[in-house]
Amino acid sequence: MPYHLTSTDIAPPTRLGQSAWQRTQLPARLGCCFTDTVRLDDGLRLFYIDYAPACELRETSHLEREGAALSLTVALEGQSATFGTDGQRFDFVAGHSTLAAFASVRGERRFPAQQPIRQLRLIAEAPLLHKYGLGSLIRGVAHDYRAKHLSFGKHTLAVRRLAESLIRSHDRWERQASSMLDLQIAALNLLSEHTRYLQPPAPSNAGGAPSLNAQDQDKILRVRDILMGHFDRALTVAYLCAAVGTNEFKLKQGFRQLFGTSVHRMLTDIRMGKARELLETGLNAAVVAYRVGYQHPASFSTAFARYYGCTPKAAGGLGRR
Repeated sequence: MPYHLTSTDIAPPTRLGQSAWQRTQLPARLGCCFTDTVRLDDGLRLFYIDYAPACELRETSHLEREGAALSLTVALEGQSATFGTDGQRFDFVAGHSTLAAFASVRGERRFPAQQPIRQLRLIAEAPLLHKYGLGSLIRGVAHDYRAKHLSFGKHTLAVRRLAESLIRSHDRWERQASSMLDLQIAALNLLSEHTRYLQPPAPSNAGGAPSLNAQDQDKILRVRDILMGHFDRALTVAYLCAAVGTNEFKLKQGFRQLFGTSVHRMLTDIRMGKARELLETGLNAAVVAYRVGYQHPASFSTAFARYYGCTPKAAGGLGRR
């Protein structure tokens, strides 16, 4: 039987030593379950969630905000989910990140029994998002108790490294060796990694191009998600059109309007970014070529040198210094 948490189950926050972290903890009878929180800037909070429930836990969530905010969850271990009263479901799965925008929320968080769950969560509020040019990600979010799903995908190497850096900083609170500036920089970099391709430039109707309707825009966004999640495959324009149900003209025009670039250029950006990460782990160029969607290592080496101005071997050597 699941245990339904109430406000009496959650202890008031306590400060961790002399650090800026605050901890809230559940009773020992429910397992070892705590959440540590730190405020990094006006409108930016970081949460470290570490649960090992003795039984299935369910917690009603009812949140009212003055303005919209962005929630980024980086799942490190285990799996949990949030169910909205409107039927929406958000999954937090180890090795994946979940990004959503919200204002007012009503739902239920669920944590399975006997399963360690560790997550990092960033909450970025509207003023901070506008400050860094990310305001469009919360545009249209209303106080209707619905969250806006933005993305769900596997961690990149860069995300894993940033998450590890934040965990190390958290774990040093007893030694008071954690720099708030370092925490803030890593947190902002983590936010940047997850919003890089979600923030389109202002659409332009230069040349009389018609604005995208909501259905066509959704298809363009789905194509972007395919590029980000399946860059290792042979992704042709014809395949992408068939996958989302559009035509070549609308796809190319839509990419220009939403992202200011072409399908091919975005795919190249994604592949080259991933390739550099893999090369820095010590993998050789031939292995990396196949992992990022190139059938011939020589073609990959040429494309990499054109993109970065150095060979894959040189890039890998720089990463290991």
